[in-house]
Amino acid sequence: MDMIKERYEVGEKSKRLFEIDIAKDSLIDTISFLMSHTDFITLSMIACADWIEDEIFVLNYVFTTSNRDKNLMLKVSISRDGEVVPTVSISSPQAEVMERDLHEMYGIVFDGNDTLYDFALEGWEGMPPLRRDFDTLEYVNENFDFKGGRDDNKDVKAEVKRRKAEAKKLKALKTEANETEANEAKEAEEVKNNG
Repeated sequence: MDMIKERYEVGEKSKRLFEIDIAKDSLIDTISFLMSHTDFITLSMIACADWIEDEIFVLNYVFTTSNRDKNLMLKVSISRDGEVVPTVSISSPQAEVMERDLHEMYGIVFDGNDTLYDFALEGWEGMPPLRRDFDTLEYVNENFDFKGGRDDNKDVKAEVKRRKAEAKKLKALKTEANETEANEAKEAEEVKNNG
C-alpha cells in the first residue's frame, strides 16, 4: 500500500477498502501499475453511480488483493452525455462482460470492447433502464396492457381462500386416515389378544 500512497492520494473508506479518484485518461496506466507493482491483481467489479444532478457517471473499478484481504476502488468520473471510456478488458478479461452490462444499462461506450451488443435486454430501444432519468412507469404504461389482464391472472384473495380451504381439507383427511389406521391397529391387537 505504501507504493500506491507514494504515487496517488488514497482515501481509506474502511480497514479493508481504499479509494483513489483518477482521471479517465490515466485509467489504463493506473491499472497497469496496480497489476504489475502491487498485490491488487483481480478486478472484482465495475459499478456505476448516476449523479444526474452533476451530469456525470462515476465508474468504480474495484480491485482485490490475491489473498482477498483488501479492496482498492478506482473512481473515474465521466460525462453522462456519451463520453467514451477505454476498455480495461485487455488487462482484465473479466471486464468484457462487466462493460457490456454497463453499456446496456447506462449507455456507456467502452472503446476497444467489441461485445457491446444485446446482453440481457434483447432488442431494447430507447434510454437505458438504469439511468436515473429513465421513467419506469411511463415505459410500463406505453409497453404493457394491464387493462384486460393476463389469461392466467387470478383474484389474489379468492386464490388464498381456495388454497386455505384445500389445506384444511387435506389436514382433515390426514387426521381421519390416522384415526382409521389407529382404530384398525387397535382392533387387530384385540383380535390377536382374544384369539
